[in-house]
Order: sequence, then C-alpha cells, then structure tokens
Amino acid sequence: TKIMHNVLISLRGIPPGAPHHPFANKNAIIKKGDLCRMRTLLLDQTFFPVKIINWQKAMILFLTGRAEVLDVYEHLNIRSVSESFKLPKVLRLLKRHKNAKHVKFSRENVFIRDNFTCQYCYHQFKQKELTFDHVVPVSKNGPTTWENVVTACRPCNTKKGDKNLKDLNLRLKTKPQEPSWSPRYGPKIEKNDPKDWFNWFGLK
Repeated sequence: TKIMHNVLISLRGIPPGAPHHPFANKNAIIKKGDLCRMRTLLLDQTFFPVKIINWQKAMILFLTGRAEVLDVYEHLNIRSVSESFKLPKVLRLLKRHKNAKHVKFSRENVFIRDNFTCQYCYHQFKQKELTFDHVVPVSKNGPTTWENVVTACRPCNTKKGDKNLKDLNLRLKTKPQEPSWSPRYGPKIEKNDPKDWFNWFGLK
C-alpha cells in the first residue's frame, strides 16, 4: 500500500476582512498524492474558458466571493480546523473579465496556426523540430507580430537567416495573419485533467 503523507499548504492572498474566511491564520490539509490532479477550470461570466488554475488560486477566488463553483471534485476535500470544502473543479467568475475571444501571440500558437508546417519547405514536423522565423528579419526592423512571424523548420530557418524572401526566391505556404479563436488555442487540457472539461470547449 502506498503511504500517503499529509502536507500543510497555507492559503495566502485572502484579505483578512474578506467574507467566508475560515482559513485565516490556518492551514488547508490535503493529500500529497492528489496534488497532481488539483487544477481548476476557470470560466468567465459568459461561461467561456479563460484559463486553468491551481487549487490555491481556485480556493482564493471562491472564498473571496469572486467566483462561483459550478462543479467539484467529490473525492477531494480542503479542510481547515473548523470547516471542510470540496475542491472546485470548475469555477465561473462573477464579474466581467477582459477576455475577448482573442488568440494570445506565442510560439506554440504560431505553430498551431501553421499546422506545425514549415512555411518555407511546406513539410510538417514535430514541435521540437520547429522554430519561428521573422519574414522581414529583425535586423531589418521586422516586427514580432502575427503578420511577420511564421513556423519554420531549423534547416530552412538557418538557410533564410536575415535575408528577405525575394533574395532566396522563397514563397510562403500561407500568408501569415492573426488567427480566429478556436478551442485549440484555449487552455491546454492535460492527461490527468477531468475529461468533462472538454464539454466547456465544445469538444468531445
């Protein structure tokens, strides 16, 4: 039998005068072996997925009245000396969140937009074999924007260097632009996360 050790983790960041403050100057008791599953899906006021947060942040949002619980982990309890709470699985923010359906610019999202395909040789690669490249080189004042950054394999990236496309007679596979939002650009669900989270992304 695997021995489970209790760990004491303090919940910080809750204002002393906040309502529903059972953890003030106390500790939450949780099982160490359950830590890997302690993530909470956060939705905005319109039930749109915003991000996935850790259990401490989830409890702070709940206990300070900034979010309501839509679903819980039935087998996981967060306990203080006097009270016990089910760990939130899904939370909804009660106030408006500045989270339009806007895709965050990042290396990974550039790869997703370009379908993990080098825009110079048109071949698809694994993510670890890719990098991103500035169409108009940084050395020539090329900006780091959706419209000027594309996915490239490492050999093509090295070949292009700081040259312009015309210098190498290269043509991009697809004209780069900011992508429209879709669930694949949303928070990333991991293997140990609840499968029913897919419902909030419109995925099955």
